[in-house]
Amino acid sequence: MVKIKTIQILFLIGMLVMGSCKNPKKNTSEIQNEEKHGATVDKELLVGSWKDQSEFALHFTLFKDGSASSDNMKTLLYRNWEVQGNQITFTVESIGNGTSFMDDETYIIDRLTKDSLILKNGEYIFEYTKE
Repeated sequence: MVKIKTIQILFLIGMLVMGSCKNPKKNTSEIQNEEKHGATVDKELLVGSWKDQSEFALHFTLFKDGSASSDNMKTLLYRNWEVQGNQITFTVESIGNGTSFMDDETYIIDRLTKDSLILKNGEYIFEYTKE
């Protein structure tokens, strides 16, 4: 009886170990998305002032040292930015409605040229031009 329980426990541990090593297969759309967006971004092109082309006009400036500023937003303050692969993450501070909190916002850099930037977050697309 003790021998059977030991074997069952060892079998269970083996299954857990094998399950944790499993590499899940990616579907075709995930692979295509990685191929399309997998390139590393030239961070130098990101440095500067960016003007939001939407009606919200959420302009910001990215500095070479990794800091950032909101150019015309009083309740959402950009503090820092960092790029990994094709993604940019902003550290923002929200100071609206009498409360304050910090958060990270990550976007896919869909397009970057010396004078234009397109960011995506899910189905949302944000277009900017460089000042």
